[in-house]
Amino acid sequence: MWLLATAGHADHGKSTLVQRLTGMTPVRGSAWTPLPSGRMVELADLPASATLAGICPVSAVLLVVAADAGWMSQSSEHLAALHALGIREGLLVITRSDLADPLPVLRRARAELAGTSLADAEPVVVSGLTGQGIAQLRSALDRLADRMPLPDPDAAVRIWVDDSAGAVVTGTLAVGRLNTGDELVIAPTGRRVRIESLESLGRPRVQVAAASRVVMTVEGINPRRMRRGQALVAVNSWRFVSVVDVRLKMLDKSGMPARELVLHVGSAAIPAHVRHLGPAVARLTLQSALPLRIGDSGLLHDPARRQVVAGVTVLDILPPDLKRSGAVAERAIELSKRDASADGLAELRRRGMVRRSDLTAMGCTVPRAPSVGEWLFDPDRFQKLRAALLDAVKDYVAGHPDDPAMPKPVAAQVLDLPDRRLVEPLARASRGLGIRMLGGRLVLGPRDAIERLCEDLALEPFAAPEQPRLNELGLTPKRLNAAVAKGLLIRLADGVYLRPDAIDLAKAVLGDLPDMFTVAEVRTALRTSRRVAVPLLELLDARGVTERLDASQRRLRKGRRT
Repeated sequence: MWLLATAGHADHGKSTLVQRLTGMTPVRGSAWTPLPSGRMVELADLPASATLAGICPVSAVLLVVAADAGWMSQSSEHLAALHALGIREGLLVITRSDLADPLPVLRRARAELAGTSLADAEPVVVSGLTGQGIAQLRSALDRLADRMPLPDPDAAVRIWVDDSAGAVVTGTLAVGRLNTGDELVIAPTGRRVRIESLESLGRPRVQVAAASRVVMTVEGINPRRMRRGQALVAVNSWRFVSVVDVRLKMLDKSGMPARELVLHVGSAAIPAHVRHLGPAVARLTLQSALPLRIGDSGLLHDPARRQVVAGVTVLDILPPDLKRSGAVAERAIELSKRDASADGLAELRRRGMVRRSDLTAMGCTVPRAPSVGEWLFDPDRFQKLRAALLDAVKDYVAGHPDDPAMPKPVAAQVLDLPDRRLVEPLARASRGLGIRMLGGRLVLGPRDAIERLCEDLALEPFAAPEQPRLNELGLTPKRLNAAVAKGLLIRLADGVYLRPDAIDLAKAVLGDLPDMFTVAEVRTALRTSRRVAVPLLELLDARGVTERLDASQRRLRKGRRT
């Protein structure tokens, strides 16, 4: 189904047009009708005072202007909002053509749309009273539906509430699907509710998929606490955030002198403090937390001037603090280079380390990468952290000869780790460097031949030692096989040994290669030899990570690439 919103000045015939088009009076802000193609189109037709709540969650619009009234102030306000949101798909509908010549108003409206995101909107002239032009409007809606993006039915649910009456909630489902019995979380309270019943297009439903207007009855909530601007979201999929970094799309050429504005996202309208970081980027501090993701669009409205002054696109929902000298300028430069795509690998590289749940909350697919518990690490950052941990323990030992065991909280502080619980697993991953845990503290212990070999591999994970190096260390096949049995090494072939974490590191590297790759490309990417690359790929084949296509090419198995 295709969902559009209506916009335009109050009393320009939007409701009459919707009734003539659909044959029904809008129910809870919604009316619907089949198109000539057989497709169903639904119109979100909210009162003019709530138009922003109607257009924020949708991707297409009917912009309505009356022939007998002409272009008016609210026409400009709604067009500014649509342009700021970046809505490109829509129709320009001139109504009440039975009351006045529509051509002058059509020419004026097209001039107003020029230079905006709706500059290419197809015009249609109609009369809601006589029905003239309604057939042409239906055909135009079919053409519009061909261009509209399809919503992702598998995305995490977020439904913005624009009306509530007791336990009955009405809103717009922009992505995902709802089922009776589903649990949802109320933003920003965090309280859980269960869907008792669903209604869409005037009929009870067991399931509703986006995009759609939805009426649902929920249980588990005090009905008086539900209000417009709240959202119901999928469990464990969202963060409710009150500080976000955004890109600005300025509409007011005089700039944005006000620091206290109102942010419209979905049906929410939240007071926001605006801190300009640089040209076209800002940090918003919200009075109330919202469930936001990278790429979300919204509007900044100046209530004093009753004017939309900028569109916003969310770039970061978990931004860093800016206390360090020069941090604001650096942040502005970094944000100016970003796009608004939710790229999990790019976020991991940018942050160095990040929780899986945070990537999910950002809207990112979780990439393959070295991990410690809930935390994922950029491979380069992981290696640097291990080296930094070794240096930190060495420095501590030198400075505390009477008590050379370094406490974990001290290590976490020195390495600037976000969670002290990362220290112990990081230390375990650094055993080959000579770091040991003793009584919950870090110490440097004597290294045997296996640990020295692991230290070599920590620096060059895919540089399997040749036989002369194994002989130098006194490592016989029996000792090496014992190390394999203990999980300290993995054996790829006769005389070819790597650390176990080389498998995860290799997976992360292969994810950056083209869809199909050769042994030579893998060898180059891993900075290793054919002696290592061939048996390593054979092991990955056996574990279902890669598959061989022909004599020379492989690829990651379906579902392994992010």
